[in-house]
Amino acid sequence: MSTWKKEIVTEGKGPTPKKGDKVTVHCTGYGKNNDLSKKFWSTKDPGQKPFTFAIGQGNVISAWDEGVMTMKIGERAKITAPPHCAYGKGGFPSWGIMPNSTLIFDIELLSSKGMVRASHILVKHQESRRLASWKDPAGVEIKKRTVQDADNILEGYLSTIKSASDAKSTFAEIAKKNSDCGSAKNGGDLGPFGPGDMQKAFEDGTYSLKVGEISGIIHSASGSHIIMRTG
Repeated sequence: MSTWKKEIVTEGKGPTPKKGDKVTVHCTGYGKNNDLSKKFWSTKDPGQKPFTFAIGQGNVISAWDEGVMTMKIGERAKITAPPHCAYGKGGFPSWGIMPNSTLIFDIELLSSKGMVRASHILVKHQESRRLASWKDPAGVEIKKRTVQDADNILEGYLSTIKSASDAKSTFAEIAKKNSDCGSAKNGGDLGPFGPGDMQKAFEDGTYSLKVGEISGIIHSASGSHIIMRTG
């Protein structure tokens, strides 16, 4: 049974994370050499950065896994973790955490993102990182196509999709015939994915959409895309 304790320092806003969400936190840990006033690590130390993990999956100590799940965006809290909720009998000697140490973590929840699902249509061009696709294995057309050419093609697809009575089906049909991504065989469906699974521009574009919405043109290292968020 977990017996960690939480003291809220700054209130946050909005819902708490759900199991499987990817959360990003700032954290400073105290309890080096069994002294709770001594820091052993911080994401704010030189060369460090905010830490991201999938919550509720057992990938971090239970005080984090369970404690952060009770926090809201922007909340800062101090979580006191007894040994069985932290590093237990083994400790973490390289960080100065002794066996059977009680620790304090000063945590700020910066963001929380759940899984999403999307379909896309990719048009590659001469600046794409890979100049080939299932429909153009040698890249003959891709190597001739400029970014503007790719964007113009997508603008035509967008016009067709927006004027269709069934945008979702029309999107899938166009993706199946024309997308340069291997997901074309699934009508452009990429399946579920979370933060960090896709290129940043693509990820940001997807998360900015509501389910059922279609993006404008998104540029990534792969090429030019339009995205439909489906979940």
